[in-house]
Amino acid sequence: MRLDEVTIGEFKNLRDLRVDFDESSSCTVLVGENGAGKSNLIEALSLIFRNLDLDQEAPFAYHLKYRCRDHDIEIRAQADQYPLFWSKEHSEQEYRELPRKRFMAEDPDGRPLYRPAFVFGYYSGPSDRLASIYEKHRERYYSWIIKAPAQRGKKLADPNSLRRLFYAQTLHGQFALIAFFMEMTTASDDDRSFLRDHLQIDGLDSVLFALKRPPWNRKGGDPRFWNAVGEVQEFLSRLYERAMLPIRMDRRIAVDLTKNPAVESLYLFLAQPEALAEVYKSYGNQYAFFTALESMHLSKVLGEVRTRVRMTPAAGGGEVTYRDLSEGEQQLLLVLGLLKFTARDEALFLLDEPDTHLNPAWSTQYLAFLDRFIRGRDSCHIVMSTHDPLVFAGLERAQVQIFRRDSQGRAIAELPDQDPRGMGVAAILTSDLFRLRSTLDPKTQADLDRQRILAMKSELTPEEEEEMRLLKEDLRGRGFDQTIRDPLYHQFLKAWTEHEDPAWRHAVELTAEQREQRAQLAARIVADLRRENGAH
Repeated sequence: MRLDEVTIGEFKNLRDLRVDFDESSSCTVLVGENGAGKSNLIEALSLIFRNLDLDQEAPFAYHLKYRCRDHDIEIRAQADQYPLFWSKEHSEQEYRELPRKRFMAEDPDGRPLYRPAFVFGYYSGPSDRLASIYEKHRERYYSWIIKAPAQRGKKLADPNSLRRLFYAQTLHGQFALIAFFMEMTTASDDDRSFLRDHLQIDGLDSVLFALKRPPWNRKGGDPRFWNAVGEVQEFLSRLYERAMLPIRMDRRIAVDLTKNPAVESLYLFLAQPEALAEVYKSYGNQYAFFTALESMHLSKVLGEVRTRVRMTPAAGGGEVTYRDLSEGEQQLLLVLGLLKFTARDEALFLLDEPDTHLNPAWSTQYLAFLDRFIRGRDSCHIVMSTHDPLVFAGLERAQVQIFRRDSQGRAIAELPDQDPRGMGVAAILTSDLFRLRSTLDPKTQADLDRQRILAMKSELTPEEEEEMRLLKEDLRGRGFDQTIRDPLYHQFLKAWTEHEDPAWRHAVELTAEQREQRAQLAARIVADLRRENGAH
């Protein structure tokens, strides 16, 4: 699955927005100012593929091209109408009309022929606007897992049994962490090495599942678990058998500031990882085990899960709970863990600011982390938004889309002027990617500007001389020295100071027009200096 291009007719602040993706790359990073449309594009793509997978009318007008399973697909859609489809083999020149029934077809293994096998969504913020798009698939998946095994059609161990559109939620991070340590394969050994090297997590210590009476009333199920049926009943039964002294009690749960009702609860404590490993043996692989863990959440039986892990000696050793990990560690575990259990060939990953809590060291490696945990990466596409230049500092310009608003307030997307790779963070921040005038703090930059203006004057008043002296002392203490030994550079600064627009000195972020005016002024000054030097 590789996006080629998309044009959004009208969705929120997106009006005739066209984004041209680099088909040769597995990653596209969206950058730009707040409110420019990055999140709206991710939301729009989620809506498009949701409705395509559900065989529903288009949520808005759009034109979409992508590559999937050796086919180039083109889709044109009008709002509230069924889309029209065309396809061609990579080697062919002309598109052929693709009947809607054929577009919805699947292979014998249940994988779509012309649609992504999987769409993964994640948003780091508190809003549930993106989560709601994935709700229908969540409901259908729940209806599937509560059936008896003979009625499901697919085994839990089949990677294709996971729902086709998957939205990551906070609790999934713990599920992923637990599953990380259950598989005894070589690949999992690599995973555990990653956890030790980057998160200082050495192993699993214990897990407490705090269950609660669900809101539904069902008859005929397992009375130990409020008449639960299907996969959740099977999984809870296995946990119950391995738990240390299961405890039933009423627990008060805060609903709001005034309500604190007592809720019937069941605590299943697995004091040793070996006990959970015995449960794991019943499932065969991480896909099935992860599905079993999630069945508790989907069934609204799980109140909370408390996972304790052992830390490496480098991190001080001992045991800590998942909640004790930093927000950055939890966020990284959540995204990488879910990629591990959901990634497969022909997958699309839509990540809205997944790096908000990462330290600089992890930010620089973030895309490499994602790539490491994606299976079938040659046929997958990651689209993510970020405000961190460290994340995409190693990319080529074709892999980056800058979002801005035009003079009418409409969102536009464009490529940067040059490759971020090799620029360095300071250059990225002052380039067209962020358009900052300076990477210095405003006070220091203002002092440098003032020093330069004073230095270029042929004569200073006593007050200005004193101001200059104080500025020199202050800036020298901050590591700045005004000495300019190159006479040509001195001439350039003098000409620049005489002709620069004062508005530039007061701007934090330069507009495209201001950047162009500065570039023209610099070029004109350089040309004049060259002529003067040539004359001499």
